[in-house]
Amino acid sequence: MRPDAALDPSRRRAARWGLALLAPPVLLAVLAPLFGKPRAGPMLAAPSLAHPFGTDDLGHDLLLLLAQGARVSFEVGGYATAIALLLGLALGLVAAFGGRLADDLVMRGAELTVTVPPLLLAIVLVGLFGAGNLLTALALGIGTWPMVARVVRAAAYGLRGQPHVIAARALGVSRPMIALRHVLPAILPLALSLTGVLFSGAVLAEATLSFVGLTDHTMPGWGHIMAHAGPYLRDAWWLWFFPGGLLVMTTAGVAWIADAA
Repeated sequence: MRPDAALDPSRRRAARWGLALLAPPVLLAVLAPLFGKPRAGPMLAAPSLAHPFGTDDLGHDLLLLLAQGARVSFEVGGYATAIALLLGLALGLVAAFGGRLADDLVMRGAELTVTVPPLLLAIVLVGLFGAGNLLTALALGIGTWPMVARVVRAAAYGLRGQPHVIAARALGVSRPMIALRHVLPAILPLALSLTGVLFSGAVLAEATLSFVGLTDHTMPGWGHIMAHAGPYLRDAWWLWFFPGGLLVMTTAGVAWIADAA
């Protein structure tokens, strides 16, 4: 957290707005296992007391579908963010403390990775191994680790000349131990500040893959629900309004909370 974050009213407001926006999607994701599987009912029923968010073209309760979609989005977003952070932290420290050859290999690997869009990588992996939330998260995490690695490498390079790091090297402490004990704790908050960007990007990417039908159809995401709304844009506005709104609330809420941290 920034030193002046607690004193800045605008950041506190941003955090409150972010929490308010993020609360409904999080609540849906938490309650999803309690709702059970959607059962067939009246097709394309408008929002009512019986079906607060209406039903889809197959008669499934949209609220239950959105709850399942929330669980998918947070699962993929969380795993993808964790993978990107772990890979980025590890490889960024290797680049900074592993010598010139290691630095060149990591940076060339990062340059090669960013030439392949994460969505394209996910499409290839899904085509080879089949759809699955963990596979989607793995592809998105692998595709975004260079962002973290570059930030970590630059910060670690800046810390190599600090007195406590120089003293540790003079005492014979190995480079890996210096990186883990003296550098990692200092740069970890900087790496975690990228969480909002990584998570929001992963959620949007999962929605895009779901929209084009490249995710697990047994657990439809918000994009999958919006894709089925195409033929009913005029007659069933709730099919795109509610999943689109939850997607915006999730990404905007995470972004505001990350900006306020």
